[in-house]
Amino acid sequence: MASRRGTSQDRAGDILAAAARLFRERGFKSVSIDEIAQGAGIAKGTFYLYFKTKDDLLAKLAELVVEDMVQAAETAGRADSGAIDRFCAAVLAMQSVDRSEHYLADALNHLENSGLHELTNRALVRRMAPVLAAIVDQGQRDGDFNVEDAQATLEFLLAGQAALLGGGGFQWSPAEHAARLRATFIIIERSLGAPVGALVERFSALGIGREGRN
Repeated sequence: MASRRGTSQDRAGDILAAAARLFRERGFKSVSIDEIAQGAGIAKGTFYLYFKTKDDLLAKLAELVVEDMVQAAETAGRADSGAIDRFCAAVLAMQSVDRSEHYLADALNHLENSGLHELTNRALVRRMAPVLAAIVDQGQRDGDFNVEDAQATLEFLLAGQAALLGGGGFQWSPAEHAARLRATFIIIERSLGAPVGALVERFSALGIGREGRN
């Protein structure tokens, strides 16, 4: 999020970059607007020219993280390999961005941010499903997948995973979480018509989902 000084867009970028750095270091709740302004090298009053509240700033950061996840998945999905490997690589790339911005999941898990959490999950489903569907559609020609409507199926799968395993609402124990994660892998594999075990083995080997979006 680095930017040059000068334009309004640059200044907003400075504020977002400073906030993201502080949130990563100390968590969303522990950082004040005064500290964000100081980190961005601006007066506190200038902050309010760009963001009404800290939650408003969080919403913009969530939007940017979703876009980073989508771009990472798109890049990984263009690798010179089979469709199943590219699908798994795209999911792993998406999750790697998610893990690197752990402060966002921590902030969205608070009850007062439940509305933003839901909006972020919806944005992720809408933006990510077409990326993964493109890989599945390409793989159908080689017999790697067999599904009637890849995008609609993936929207359902992404939304279901977020509801069951995201947010900590069910308070699964580690063993319960692992069991449901494996079930999720199996459901994805069968729903997309992949060869038995193909996705489950790759997901498990890559550790995909161990620290997914909360």
